[in-house]
Amino acid sequence: MTLGWGTLAGGIGKLLDKLPIQGRRERWRNEVENLKKEKKQLLKGKANEKKVKRLDTINSRIEYLDQLLRNAEKD
Repeated sequence: MTLGWGTLAGGIGKLLDKLPIQGRRERWRNEVENLKKEKKQLLKGKANEKKVKRLDTINSRIEYLDQLLRNAEKD
């Protein structure tokens, strides 16, 4: 009995359907949520230069991910 490429690809497809693989939009949303949680924690403490730089990075990343999500919704 021989297995063809179609059979192999079909088997791999069935396995991938069962794996909990996130789509890119879901990954972006999860990253935004994690960044917002981190931002909330940073805002609780006393401000210093390191925290200010991290907050700036977080805000920039959130803006970028929000843009990606808005653009993906248009597709």
